[in-house]
Amino acid sequence: MEVAEQWIEKGYPITKILEVLEINRSTYYYQQNGKVKEKTVGGGRPEPGYSLTTTGEKVSDEQIQEWLSELVMGEGFAYGYRKLTIQLRRDHQLVISKKKVYRLCKAMDLLL
Repeated sequence: MEVAEQWIEKGYPITKILEVLEINRSTYYYQQNGKVKEKTVGGGRPEPGYSLTTTGEKVSDEQIQEWLSELVMGEGFAYGYRKLTIQLRRDHQLVISKKKVYRLCKAMDLLL
């Protein structure tokens, strides 16, 4: 298999090299996929525990929970998580999804 990889790295066609060495293509690709490749670019969602404002500043989840409790306790009626999301976006210029507000409200037991 190493001999095939050397010739393939030099630019020769994979099918011709495998044919000469009498290696099935399926065997070659099975071996290739079995190798662990290093991840070069990190992806996925950002680390939990904060949200961003429209200016790019980080705001901790604890601060957001404090604002949520102020909104719920300050008014004479209860908001749902969607209206709370709108209020957070307006009052504090947060870039936050309704799903995250739902998770925070659920953790604080603020849901109706």
